[in-house]
Amino acid sequence: MKIPFFGQDEAGLFRHGTIMVVATFAGALLNAVFHMVIGRTLPNAEYGALIAMHGLVLVTSTPMLAMQNTLAHFTSKLLLAGRREEVRNLFWHWVNLFAVLSVVLMAGAWMGRASLGAFWGGLDSRLVVLTFVVLAASLWMYLFYGILQGVQSFHWLAWAPQAWGAARLVMGWVLTAVVSATALAAMTAQGIGVLTVLVLCSWAMARLRLPRAAAAVRRPSGTYRYLGSALLCLGGYAMLMNLDTTLARHYFDAETSGLFAKAATIARTAVFLPVPVAAALFPKVTSSGALSDQSWRLLVRALAFAGVLIVAVAAVCLAFPQLPWTVLYGPWSASHAALSAALVRAMVLAMSPLALAYLLLNFEMAQQRFRWGLGLVPCGLAYLGGVVLFHRHPLQIAGVLGVLNLIAVALLLAGVMMRRLGSFRMRSGTDAVQSRPA
Repeated sequence: MKIPFFGQDEAGLFRHGTIMVVATFAGALLNAVFHMVIGRTLPNAEYGALIAMHGLVLVTSTPMLAMQNTLAHFTSKLLLAGRREEVRNLFWHWVNLFAVLSVVLMAGAWMGRASLGAFWGGLDSRLVVLTFVVLAASLWMYLFYGILQGVQSFHWLAWAPQAWGAARLVMGWVLTAVVSATALAAMTAQGIGVLTVLVLCSWAMARLRLPRAAAAVRRPSGTYRYLGSALLCLGGYAMLMNLDTTLARHYFDAETSGLFAKAATIARTAVFLPVPVAAALFPKVTSSGALSDQSWRLLVRALAFAGVLIVAVAAVCLAFPQLPWTVLYGPWSASHAALSAALVRAMVLAMSPLALAYLLLNFEMAQQRFRWGLGLVPCGLAYLGGVVLFHRHPLQIAGVLGVLNLIAVALLLAGVMMRRLGSFRMRSGTDAVQSRPA
């Protein structure tokens, strides 16, 4: 199929990318309505507490994309090698390990609940414990996502996660409006949404009918090394993507951090809409390090696809910052109008480069290349250090974030371009040798 401007839809990138983007847009709408309902129901202090804890879940679970990528990478390689029967064994190997990890997380939260609550300005210890329970459950989703992505089951991968948004919205409205207008009630709704996704993903896995191996087989070699490298890369990415509201909660009063949380939520919802293009690209460019012409073409088209979407949504937020704010939270107060507009614009600008960085990082991980992706770790640490030094005003958090995000995308782009240039020179040298007369 030929797509205007993008050319031939090679390997179904545009079709699968569109499925993922449409589903994610539906999820973003559900997320927007959730924040519209919860943001108007909860007081600013409670909403700020919820977003701070939600940020903790995100910053901790985002590196679990490394688990998803590990399973997707090796599942794709097993299928390419005609070893479909080994996929089931790969999945269950990691299920056993995650069972132990979940227990450790929940036990640690229970023992440290008082200290953790005090760190975040006297949060209810029950909210802290519940957040870690939700976090432990959330990690399991990435095990399922990895297999679905690896077998390129994009309809399930696209729509099953959106059940989280639907269940969270319904239960969030019921619990906060009827039971208690607190962050604890809203976090309970999030946990119900996670459980809904896990049930659907279990059904999706059963429908794949993965064959059992005739005999016991080992997991593919290199999975732990791959996972460790991916965890480091995505750990740096997670700090850049999700720590803003948690840092704001630590440094500013409840009212200011609540305003910041709303602006950051708007920026994340808008700017990261094209992120699912990376999921569609990943299994199509899987390799052990080789950068083929086809992989290069797919990357360029994915960047163009994502870039168009990022520019469009960012332009709307920059020109009309009050529009998404009004849709989500109602009209902003006159006393906070200037600060609210400035925060929305600043966070959208700060996060825009990170959306492209995510696509580039996934491309590098699919190609089993981590050298430049590891540069996100010092970027994340520099972000933390920068905020420690500059936090007199919430706009300084956005400023530090924007600078480090630009450095991150520049590092990843430099890595890909150097590989492309190297492969081009190698091919040119080979052609020159072959063209010499005998």
